Amino acid sequence: MTKFEFLQRLNNSLMPLSIPERGEIIQDFEEHFAAGLDMGKTEQQICDELGAPEACAAQYLNGAVPPQQPSQGARPVYTAYTGPASLNPNNDPNNKKNQTIWKVLFFIFLFGAFVVYPTALGLMGATVAVIIAGILAVAVVPTGWMAVLMISLCVALFTAGLFLFLLMTWLLKTSYKRSGF
Repeated sequence: MTKFEFLQRLNNSLMPLSIPERGEIIQDFEEHFAAGLDMGKTEQQICDELGAPEACAAQYLNGAVPPQQPSQGARPVYTAYTGPASLNPNNDPNNKKNQTIWKVLFFIFLFGAFVVYPTALGLMGATVAVIIAGILAVAVVPTGWMAVLMISLCVALFTAGLFLFLLMTWLLKTSYKRSGF
């Protein structure tokens, strides 16, 4: 089985969960595959270690896993599934290292936000000043090019400010989420 097939079957088994929950779980398994590939394992070996995707999904759905092949006519017996030890984020040294890096990045982004947010708001607010200046400029020199120039400048300033604001917000949210706070 390939990584793609495994993740596809895992995603299908996790359908009762919300999209964000499924996304987080799939991302965890993608990171597990990346770590395994870095250690020189094949996708097939990693899939074998993880077991059936349906069994992995069951631990997130209700903590129980049906047997792989129930006998004909018998009711399935559910057993607790703890998963491979390598899936436990507390035992994974790479995960702790990654969380430490994300924590440092979070604090860097947090301090950067004190500069970026006021700058972004200033750029978005500068559109008001450009509009006023544009009205006065068009009143003095009534040309169509002046109006086009002022409108273009307003759009560029507002877009740059909005982009900075959204980028910093995304960086803060992502680093906070991945840092494990």
